[in-house]
Amino acid sequence: MINPVLNVLKDTIVKAIGKGDYRTLERVLVKTHKGDIAEVLKYIPKSDKIKLISFIFKVDSRKATQVFLDLDDEVQIEILRGLTHKEAISFLIELPTSDIARLVENLPQEVKNGVLEKLEDEEKEKLERILKEGENSVASIVREEFVSMPEDLTVEQALNTLKEITTEQETIYIYIIDEKKRLVGVVSLLELIKAPLNAMLKDIMVRDVVVSRENQTKEEAIELFSRYDLYILPVIDEDDVLKGVIYIEDIINIISEKTTEDFFKMAGAQEEEMFYSNKILKIAKLRMPWLLIATFGEIITALIMDNFRFTIESFLPIVFFIPMVAALSGNISSQTAIITARGLSTGKLSENVIDYVSSVLKEVKVAMIVGFFISLIVGSLSFLWMGNHLLGVIVGVSMFFSITVAAITGSLIPYITFKLNKDPTLATGPITLTMNDIIGIFIYLGIATYFIHYLKL
Repeated sequence: MINPVLNVLKDTIVKAIGKGDYRTLERVLVKTHKGDIAEVLKYIPKSDKIKLISFIFKVDSRKATQVFLDLDDEVQIEILRGLTHKEAISFLIELPTSDIARLVENLPQEVKNGVLEKLEDEEKEKLERILKEGENSVASIVREEFVSMPEDLTVEQALNTLKEITTEQETIYIYIIDEKKRLVGVVSLLELIKAPLNAMLKDIMVRDVVVSRENQTKEEAIELFSRYDLYILPVIDEDDVLKGVIYIEDIINIISEKTTEDFFKMAGAQEEEMFYSNKILKIAKLRMPWLLIATFGEIITALIMDNFRFTIESFLPIVFFIPMVAALSGNISSQTAIITARGLSTGKLSENVIDYVSSVLKEVKVAMIVGFFISLIVGSLSFLWMGNHLLGVIVGVSMFFSITVAAITGSLIPYITFKLNKDPTLATGPITLTMNDIIGIFIYLGIATYFIHYLKL
């Protein structure tokens, strides 16, 4: 919810754009912090977003890129798609290479080619390398805003050099390199200020530096930040040459994106949908595979029910409890699948099979306890409702076994997905739910068939 102050700012900006009063708009924007402009952009119409960014870019391209980078990915894509190809290219080449790489994959090929043509050779080569390595590589989030100095400088020389540096990024650490630009150590700004002026950097630097390699994944970088409580992580190549750094804010963004992606997967959708908010057919195409999986799964369920036609026709009230069996076992399996997938993704269950087995046993025990009480309640209610004590026993027993088996299924499917080198989160949505519909209904009708002779008495 937008706060009252920003709401006034939003109304002022929208009115100025509507009237074409760009002089007033410029005065307002000059006085407004980039973060406030980015927040207001979330709440104004799409057409006004595009006009506002275009105007800021003409007035102050640097501020425009700062505002733009504070926006969510889907808003960034929405704005770039609303610009002409020429405007989009001009805007993109002002961004850091890692951000260009993140965005161009969701834009028309013509824009991508135009950006590659406009970039300098060095930046073009870097962009092509990042695109080749893929969005999951740390190369896509490496920044070149860092301070490095030769190891043979004195503290006094280093301090004088710092005064001449114009980088806007806050300097916390100074990375020490040798004559081949290889990373050999690091000195914090605080330690540098406290050190004697005639001391050499190589004598005061910390040599044991936590680093990431260019070919490592974002997940590995996240783990390093978490393990060592880092704010900045230097990135080196195979020859130990310092290539750049990763900042904690980028890691926070990745974690946020990963969380969003996981939510989409659990819903049987894809995060890519956010980039196609106005393309209904594209969104339908992205969702179709998951829905087809669910459709074929439910067809199998229908075939199972058809095979138990005799049981259903012999005692029709059996059908009344099928939705309940499917729903409760589905809920249990989803809970178990999400917990297991989370454990596998974070490495808590993937490093040791014993840990995974212990987790499965724990989930099964929990399911058995839950299943016992739910079965008791449902079985009793079905007896009171239908007046048939055996039906209550059948419903209760089948519910217990369905819930227990659902917990096992919910633990196994993410593990199988993980072993196939796929994201275990994929197994927390339609796949698990469909499997448990099939298994739960089969167990329920199987038990009912076994006791059908007594039900008809």
